[in-house]
Amino acid sequence: MGFTTAAFIRRNTPELRKKLEEFGYYKNSPKWTDNCSIIWAYQYPEKGFDTPNYVIADSFDIPFDKHSRLCGKFIDCGINEELFLAIAALRDDTGENQWFICDVNHWDRSDNGEVTVYAEIGEWIFCKSNDDDCARDNHYHKATVEELIEHFKSV
Repeated sequence: MGFTTAAFIRRNTPELRKKLEEFGYYKNSPKWTDNCSIIWAYQYPEKGFDTPNYVIADSFDIPFDKHSRLCGKFIDCGINEELFLAIAALRDDTGENQWFICDVNHWDRSDNGEVTVYAEIGEWIFCKSNDDDCARDNHYHKATVEELIEHFKSV
C-alpha cells in the first residue's frame, strides 16, 4: 500500500524536494547530490523499498525507451513539474494530493431549490484531502498515469 508509480524529472529544486517530503517521500541520497540535476521518486515494495524514497543524481542506470515516457518502470516527466508531482503523488491508499476527473454531471440544489452545476463531465479537480467530494463521491475517478500525461503534456 502506498505510492504506485515511480517517476523522475530532469530538474531539481528545493521546492520540488519539499513537495515530495510533504507527500511522504524520504530523501535517500547524500547532501553532496543536492546540486545534481535529476530527482527520482519511487516506492518498490516488490524490490524491498517499502519506504517511499527520492534520490537526487545526475544519471541513473535504467534503460530508457525513447519511444515512450517509460524508463524501466519510471515515468520520464522531462522538466514538467506539474506532471512529475501529479504522478509522484499517486497512491492506492488515499486520494489526497491527487487529480480526479468528473464522470457525470454533478449538481447541487441551493436552499431556494435552484440547480447549480458543481462539476461537469471531464472536469479536472485537485483533491487536497480525503474529505473532499472527489475522493468520496462516485461521480469522479482518480486520473490514471496516461490521463495525467495527456493532461499535462502541453505544460
